[in-house]
Amino acid sequence: MIRKEPIILAAALIIIVPLILFSSSKTELTDEEKRLKFRDTSGGHPVANTGTYTGQLWKTEQTLGRVLLGETPFARCDVHSVMLPNNKKIINDWIFMEERDAVNVAVYTKEGKFLTFQQKKYAIPGETLSPVGGFINNGESPFDAARREVWEELGVGSERTKEILANGGTLEKSAETKDSPFGTSSQQVAHDQHGLLKGDATPDEPDWVYLGKYRTMANRGGGFIYTYLVVNAVPLVEGGGTAAHLSRGDAEDQQLKLLSKEETLEAVMDGKFQEIKWAGTMALGLLHMEKKGL
Repeated sequence: MIRKEPIILAAALIIIVPLILFSSSKTELTDEEKRLKFRDTSGGHPVANTGTYTGQLWKTEQTLGRVLLGETPFARCDVHSVMLPNNKKIINDWIFMEERDAVNVAVYTKEGKFLTFQQKKYAIPGETLSPVGGFINNGESPFDAARREVWEELGVGSERTKEILANGGTLEKSAETKDSPFGTSSQQVAHDQHGLLKGDATPDEPDWVYLGKYRTMANRGGGFIYTYLVVNAVPLVEGGGTAAHLSRGDAEDQQLKLLSKEETLEAVMDGKFQEIKWAGTMALGLLHMEKKGL
């Protein structure tokens, strides 16, 4: 009598083995399949969503698509599909962080002190020093954002800004800056050849120095930081530049720290400014002052 078990096993192998071989042969997608597979799915269901991201999305000729993981009005996380320029290889798991562009300002007073904050941040262990900083509002130039942040957080600014405000303030308010005197009318918002905001200070503000625009993470995004130095800073409001000034910015647990140039250099060298954007801004400010003999 013929046993049925070997026949059934052989039949199963005949069916299953080709399926396994076919499946393994399809693990490597063609370039066209990858293009289709990693199309933009921004309208799908991200892991986290507390509001639509309000910044500009990054895209170049290497960007084949993006998959949204999560977003807020200020930040967004995607998985990009990117074609490498040298060998045309496609990377489909390219984590990319979008964040609204921001400003950092090294503030040096007429009395010869840097105005900094000592504070705690979620991603930094312990306490850290930081300069003034914040996001750039829609329709706002980086330079106006820098002047606004310094006014909001510290109540100080340049002599020229003080003069402008004392004469009635020709810098009109904008919808997003609420009661700030700094709006889009003080400087036309301009873009460079790459479509990025220009950060130049206006010629009528000689105490303001534009230190440059820098990408936070070269391959992973993180927005652009516009860095500035303002020297000879003076109070624009009562109590400006002191601990008595009530910050008009975000409610953060922070203390005002006044540092000399020597103390600031030591703090930078000792890693007391624990975010690289902060350390870079303060270092660039110190280098400019040394070069100019300030």
